[in-house]
Amino acid sequence: MKTYKRQLTPNAKKQRLLNRRRQVRRQKIFLLSIFLLAAILLLAFSGVGPLRKGALTYHINASCESYRSDVEQAAAAYDMSDYVDLLLALMMQESSGQGTDVMQSSEGAYNTRYPQTPNGITDADYSIACGIQELKYSMEKAGVTGPKDISGIQLALQGYNFGADVYFKYLEENQITTWSVASSEKFAEMASGETARSQEDPLYATAGPWDYGDQHYPEHVLRYYHP
Repeated sequence: MKTYKRQLTPNAKKQRLLNRRRQVRRQKIFLLSIFLLAAILLLAFSGVGPLRKGALTYHINASCESYRSDVEQAAAAYDMSDYVDLLLALMMQESSGQGTDVMQSSEGAYNTRYPQTPNGITDADYSIACGIQELKYSMEKAGVTGPKDISGIQLALQGYNFGADVYFKYLEENQITTWSVASSEKFAEMASGETARSQEDPLYATAGPWDYGDQHYPEHVLRYYHP
């Protein structure tokens, strides 16, 4: 049987051509999107370009920023004016500016007015004053030379978290002069009585494997600090 091709009208031919062009355009857009995604992933995992590891910038939130003038005033009283941004970064890590014990300094040696229990301080200004003194003491132990002395600040921050006296005694006894996750975990292992955190514990991944403090504390604070 002889078959015949259906003859398209001029309008139908024009519509078919437009449809083909649209299809080609969509294919080009799709391929371009795939190429751009591949390029972004390549940059992210190769460690170069704007998405290199560590390029993500963290900032303190509005709640912490609202305490800037209070921190400045208290810092001036304790000769810590050069470290206001560091103190706000510490506040961000400790409380995100929420609650009354914004520096989580209730359990520190400088709290003499309130119970030395978690969140025992119910006065934000007093929490700031206690936290500043705690950090200053730890910075003196670490021999911090200025706001850009990150190596010294790392030790000071870990001392703030672990307790400066016992932590710096451990560093001295083991002749440790720079901070590292490994040495932090080793101290926490000892201080916890070799008590490991359960892997189901939410703190296991963020604060370290030993049930004592935050073994990554300097990293957590310094992500908010941009001297």
